Amino acid sequence: MPASIYVHIPFCTHKCEFCDFAAFAGLSHMEDEYTTVVCSEMAERLKLFNLEPTLARPGIDTLFFGGGTPGLMSVANLQKIMQSLHGLVDFNQNCEVSLETTPHAITVEKALAWHEMGINRVSIGIESLLDDELTAIGRDHSVDQALSGIAIAGESAIADLSLDFMYGLPTQTLESFGRTIDKAITLSDKWPSIGHISAYCLELSPNSALKSRFPDGHPSYPQEDTQVAMYHLLVQKLAEAGFVQYEVSNFAKTGRQSRHNMTYWQNRPYFAFGVGAHRYVDGVRSSNSRSFMKYLREPLADDVMEIIDSKTEAK
Repeated sequence: MPASIYVHIPFCTHKCEFCDFAAFAGLSHMEDEYTTVVCSEMAERLKLFNLEPTLARPGIDTLFFGGGTPGLMSVANLQKIMQSLHGLVDFNQNCEVSLETTPHAITVEKALAWHEMGINRVSIGIESLLDDELTAIGRDHSVDQALSGIAIAGESAIADLSLDFMYGLPTQTLESFGRTIDKAITLSDKWPSIGHISAYCLELSPNSALKSRFPDGHPSYPQEDTQVAMYHLLVQKLAEAGFVQYEVSNFAKTGRQSRHNMTYWQNRPYFAFGVGAHRYVDGVRSSNSRSFMKYLREPLADDVMEIIDSKTEAK
């Protein structure tokens, strides 16, 4: 039985030009309906997976709210989802409960409410600590807003924070990426709860909106050898600051690894709910529709299903 759950929250204030996830701006008025459907999906799917009535309820070690921007969801609706889950599964002792957010969605009131409902890890999507690079990728927050959100989270009672970045961005250089990493390390020195840093190389889908301004091969993109140098600089600087690389794009201080990340990395099974969510249960990978309205109509309809045999799993 999986010991991890992923819940997809698709709402955003702005669809970033590099984003290829099931994320939608302008649909916040449907948040209540979406919450109701997600809670219904969780109950119905867990019934389907737990066919034997004598089996114990699943014991959960990790829960991850991803998006989209889960930090934008109202506290009331997040609480509804948490309450529904508590009625369906057992949260094991020291369960890691993570929530993704943009920095400008963080408020003192939300941070307090998140902590009170059991969220003990927040992953903050920063991408860059330089305003011109944020503008280049169509991000809708500034560096000042990022620093303000980090400060609020750092002063809160939330035990673990992750700062998430990107490299290979248009207008980005090796030197500018180094400055972002240095600033991130300085922030982790100031706020001890920052024990985790993620950094992903930009990879655009064929239909990415960013390509309308920076098409493939545009001189604003760092060359491939520069991107390789960025990766090596990232590994070097974070190692010197005490962040151990435990996965290609993830670095953590001792004991601060994301246990939910490790579920994916070690190919362990997990439940997943919400629009576009992918799950891996009983040797089968399946996913929900990426269409918001179709998901609301048919939350139990699998969009993709693949049986993972031992040979495929070994790959």
